[in-house]
Amino acid sequence: MVLHYTPHQSAPRTTTFVAEILDLDYQGRGVAKVQGKTWFIENALPQEKVEVRIVDEKRHYGHGISCKILTPHPDRQSAKCAYYAQCGGCQSQHIPIDMQRHTKQQALFQRLQQLQPQATFMPMIVAAPWHYRRRVRLSVRFHPKSKQLAMGLRQRNTQQIVNLQHCDVLEIPLSQLLPKLHLLFSTWSLPKNLGHVELVHVDNGIAMLLRHTGNLAQTDRTLLTHFAQQENLMLFVQDDQQITQLHGEAPYYILRDGTKLQFDIRDFIQVNAVVNQKMIDTALEWLELTSNDNVLDLFCGMGNFTLPISRQVNQVVGIEGVAEMVEKAKRNAEQNQCDNVQFYQANLDQPFVQQHWASQHFNKILLDPPRTGAAFALHALCELGAEKILYVSCNPATLVRDTAILLQFNYRLKKVAMIDMFPNTGHLESISLFEKE
Repeated sequence: MVLHYTPHQSAPRTTTFVAEILDLDYQGRGVAKVQGKTWFIENALPQEKVEVRIVDEKRHYGHGISCKILTPHPDRQSAKCAYYAQCGGCQSQHIPIDMQRHTKQQALFQRLQQLQPQATFMPMIVAAPWHYRRRVRLSVRFHPKSKQLAMGLRQRNTQQIVNLQHCDVLEIPLSQLLPKLHLLFSTWSLPKNLGHVELVHVDNGIAMLLRHTGNLAQTDRTLLTHFAQQENLMLFVQDDQQITQLHGEAPYYILRDGTKLQFDIRDFIQVNAVVNQKMIDTALEWLELTSNDNVLDLFCGMGNFTLPISRQVNQVVGIEGVAEMVEKAKRNAEQNQCDNVQFYQANLDQPFVQQHWASQHFNKILLDPPRTGAAFALHALCELGAEKILYVSCNPATLVRDTAILLQFNYRLKKVAMIDMFPNTGHLESISLFEKE
């Protein structure tokens, strides 16, 4: 993920300065104090003295990039990836993985401990720090003057494309496909019409979506179809109006309990398959599910948590805001013979206590909201009176805000674990259990 900053309207007086780094924030940025102002500096570690290039400056804080390391930290490491200096896909390859994880966990735990000192902080949920991403979206751009094609991720803090031939955080089959895609698109008859490529590696192979503008030329369609057959891809093409499948079956992944989750190429799935399974296992364990439980799963998507829960409880209801995802969740439940599941579409930012599904008794609740959190739904949610609420978060700031709300409704933060879903990046995810007092 690229970190974008909005430039200040007035230009800074200087473009560089020297700073001594005091700390590391959870996004992997060095923290410095210069003339009373706090600076967040990419590519900088505690105890280092660095020359900083200013990216953005506000009245009380600023953002910069370390352009020269004057005094390096003894544990600073060379980036594994040759593209790291330019690519915006990762932000933390210069930081040892143990330091990355410790810093993220410390930032999360300190903020939550201020709200609930008695909470139990559990070991973090981790997996391999490399070759973990099963999904990627690659930009494609043809430069008419140079006649060169670039395909890759955006350059850090710019819209330029870093031309990738491999990627050390992608699952190996996806990384190995990149040079083959370069060769394919180098023979394209209308390269200026290429938009982006999405790749997903799941249990039945690699699914690929090609986005292009205008009609796909017949020569290009033939090349693309032959490539999909040769590489055994599930192939989808998106033009200005629709997505069409040209080869293969629908993608799916299988969980440890045998649950098979089928999805469409543009649907959200958790990027890290190993961590996703560990996260599901943790959720089921912490909720202490029994055959007498009635569970509510909010922001349920296509059933990633709902269907595994259903195998251990009396009944589970999944709620999702997108109607198309609800239909896919229903199909997945039917195909997995989960007959104690109901799925409903509901806009959770609207009052939902009067909806018929909310009149049922739920003694346990799971929610996995977007980055904006679930503050808009928590008042109504707490009125349901569940004994346990399990909250999966992808944004520590909104988790802290929502934790404060749950505490006001007499829920106690019982335990928390950090989830390292995206090693070598500034992302921090977590799982928290709340119990009714």
